[in-house]
Amino acid sequence: MKALITGISGFAGTYLSDLLLKEGYEVSGTVKPDAIEKRSERDDVSLYSGNLLDQKFIEKVIRKANPDIVFHLASYTSSVVSFSAPAETLTNNIGITVNLLETLKSMSTKVLLVGSSEEYGVVKDNENPVSENNPFRPTNPYAVSKITQDFLGLQYHLSNRMNIVRVRPGNHIGPGQRPDFVVSAFAKQIALIEAGKQNPLIKVGNLEAERDFTDVRDIVRAYLLAVLKGKPGDVYNLGSGKSVKIGTILESLIKLSTANLKVEQDSSRKRIVDVPKIVIDYSKFNKISKWKPEITLSQSLQDILDYWRKNV
Repeated sequence: MKALITGISGFAGTYLSDLLLKEGYEVSGTVKPDAIEKRSERDDVSLYSGNLLDQKFIEKVIRKANPDIVFHLASYTSSVVSFSAPAETLTNNIGITVNLLETLKSMSTKVLLVGSSEEYGVVKDNENPVSENNPFRPTNPYAVSKITQDFLGLQYHLSNRMNIVRVRPGNHIGPGQRPDFVVSAFAKQIALIEAGKQNPLIKVGNLEAERDFTDVRDIVRAYLLAVLKGKPGDVYNLGSGKSVKIGTILESLIKLSTANLKVEQDSSRKRIVDVPKIVIDYSKFNKISKWKPEITLSQSLQDILDYWRKNV
C-alpha cells in the first residue's frame, strides 16, 4: 500500500510517517520548498518539494506517487498567527485542499482530511463533551479555514463519490512540537532555565482555559484507523474525553523540574477570544475502531520536557 502525506515534515506528519513505515506502507510526502527538512538524510520516504497552491505540482506528485491513501495534513496551523494573516491563512488552507481534491476526484484513492476541534469555537458548558453534531462558533480565521476544508471534504464526497473521511482532533501534544504551542512553550522555557540560558521566569497567557490534550502518537494511530475503518463521507472527533486547565499543565511541568521557577502573566500571549473549556466526545470513533488514547498526560509531559532538555 502506498501512502502520501501532505505536510509530512510537520509535527503530526513526522509521527504519522514513522507509524506508516512501521506498518509496512510505502510512504511519500510533500514539503514546502523553504521547509527545514527533517528527513533529508533518510531514504525510506520519497519527498516532493513544492507549493500545494500550484495545481500542476500536485498533479505531478499524485502521478509519481500513485497513492492508495492520501493523508491531508498540510495547512497553516496557528490560530494565533491567523489573526495577523487572515487572508493568507484562508487562501492557503482552502486553496491547497481544493487543488488536492480536484486532482483526486476521478481516482479511487482514499483521503483523510484533518480538521480541528477549533471548528467548534465557543462551546457552551452544557455542550461538553462536544459531539460531531455541535454547532460551529469559530473564533479565529484558522478555525474558519478548517471548517471550509472539512465541508469541502463532505461536498466532494457527495458530488464525486470520493472515499473521504474527515476527523476533528483536539489539542495534540508531544516531543518535537513547535514552541508557539502552549505545552511546548512551557517545556522549552523550563529547559532553558535549567540550562542557565533564561532567567528563572516563565511567561504565560491565560491559565484558566481548559483543553482536551492527546498525545500525537495516539492521534496518528487514529488517523490510520480512520482511513481503514471510517465510513466515507463521515466525520469523527478525536480526543481524550477529559479537560485539563492550562495552569494544571504548567504546575505538572514545574514539578518535573528541579529549578526554582517563577511565573509571570504576559498579555501578548493571551488570545483575542479564548474558549473557556472544551472536552472531546470521541465515542463515535471508538465504536467503529475501538481506538482510545494509550499514552498518559504525565508521560507526554515528561517526554516533551526531556525533548527540550536535549534541544535547547
